[in-house]
Amino acid sequence: MKVLLIYPGSSDIYRKVGFILPPLGLAYIASVLRGNNYDVEIFDMKVSGKEPELSRYDVVGISADAMRYKEGLRIAKSAKGEGRTVIMGGPHPTFLDEDALRNGADFVIRGEGEETALELLEAIKGGLSPYGVKGISFHNNGGVHRTPARKPVTDLDSLPLPSRDILPMHSYRTLEMGKRKVTSMITSRGCPYGCTFCASSEFSGYSWRARKPESVVNEIEHIVNNYGFNAIAFLDDNFTLNPRRVIEICDEIIRRGIDIYWWCFSRADILLRNEGMVKKMAEAGARYTFIGFESGRQEFLEGHKKRTKASDAKETINLLRRYGIETHASFIIGGIDETEEMARDTIRFAKELRPEAAQFSILTPYPGTKLFEDVKDRITTYDWDLYDCLHSVVTLDHLKKEEVERLVRQAYISFYVTPSRIFRGLLSGIRGKGIKLSSILNILRGI
Repeated sequence: MKVLLIYPGSSDIYRKVGFILPPLGLAYIASVLRGNNYDVEIFDMKVSGKEPELSRYDVVGISADAMRYKEGLRIAKSAKGEGRTVIMGGPHPTFLDEDALRNGADFVIRGEGEETALELLEAIKGGLSPYGVKGISFHNNGGVHRTPARKPVTDLDSLPLPSRDILPMHSYRTLEMGKRKVTSMITSRGCPYGCTFCASSEFSGYSWRARKPESVVNEIEHIVNNYGFNAIAFLDDNFTLNPRRVIEICDEIIRRGIDIYWWCFSRADILLRNEGMVKKMAEAGARYTFIGFESGRQEFLEGHKKRTKASDAKETINLLRRYGIETHASFIIGGIDETEEMARDTIRFAKELRPEAAQFSILTPYPGTKLFEDVKDRITTYDWDLYDCLHSVVTLDHLKKEEVERLVRQAYISFYVTPSRIFRGLLSGIRGKGIKLSSILNILRGI
C-alpha cells in the first residue's frame, strides 16, 4: 500500500520571515508506518512549489492547522476525485471533524496520530471495520461516528525518530541562529496549563510526557552528523517544565562535546525559580528563549488562565540576559474587553521590557480552545486563512476590526523601527545575533 502524507502550504507570517521547518508530526507517522512495511512519502507543499501526483497512491493523509485547512480541503477533494482514500489529521480536523468529513475526508484522526494511523491503515488494507480503531471519526448512515478517544503515547522513547530521510532537508535551511542553520526537534508532548487561547492541552493532553535525556541528545547527534545542521529549535510547548531533565540534557550535550546553538519555549515562572538551569542552558548552547508574556495587565493573564505574573517579565529577561540568552517575547492585542489605551499599554510594556525580539498577535479563537467556545457568538468569519493572528475575527466590546489590525501594525513599527533596532538588524549578518533587517521588513510587509 502506497501512502502519501501531505503538509499543505500557507502564506502565514512565519514563512515570510524564513521560519520554515520540517513537518515533524508527519515525519513521526511516516516512521511508524515504514516500520510496519508501508511505502510512505511526505510531500511538503510549503517548500515543493508544485502539486502532488495523487493518482500514484492508495491513501492520502493530510495534516492541517487553521491556516492550512482550506488548502488541505482542496487537496482532499482532488484526492477523492482520483479515487484515493483520504485521511485528515492535525489540530483543525481534530476539532472540526464533521466539517472535514463533509468536505472530502473519508476519515479524521483526532489527536496524536502515530498509533491511530497504523491501526486505521491496517483496517483499510485488511478490509476490516474501522469501528474498533480508537481516535477516529468517519461517515456513518448520513452522520458522523466518533470512536472512543485514544490515550496519547505515554512512552515517547518507544517511537522511532522522525523520517527526515524522506524529507527535502536541504529546503529547510532558511532559518538561522548565530549564522548557524536551524532545524527542529520535539522532546516532549502535552501541556498541563490549559491557557484559554491555546488548543495544545486538548490536542495532546494535559499530561506532560517527555523523552529521556539520552534519547534527546542521541537525536541531536543524529541531526548534526547526518544533515549538517548545528542549531536546534526545540518545539515542545514546555521544554523546561522539568528543570532536572533540562540540566541532564545540557550535561549530556556538554559531556559529548556537541557544538550547537539552540532555542526553546519556556515560561517566566519556571525560569525565575531555576537560575541554575538557566546557567546550564547557556553553557550547553542555548541562545534564545521564546516566552509568552502576553500582557502587562494581570487581569488579562488571569482571565485567560495563563498562571504567570506580569511583574515577573522584566526580571526574567534580565536573568536570561545575564547568561547571554536572548528573549523572543510574545504579546497579545485585541482582548474582548480591550480599549485602545489598554492595547497601547501592551505596546509600551513590550518596549519597556526591551526583549531582543517581539511578536504581537491578535487574540484569535482557534477551534479546540476554551476561547473558541466562549466567543462563538462574536465570531465574524470562518475564513480560516484569516486565523493568522494578524486579522481580527471576533467582535470586541470597544475596538473595531480595523482598529485592532492597525494597532498590531503600529506595535511592530513602534518596537522595531527605531535607530537602535535597525542598526542591530544591519549588523546581525556580521555579528550572528539579533533579528535581521530583512526579517523586520518582511514582518511589516506581512501585515
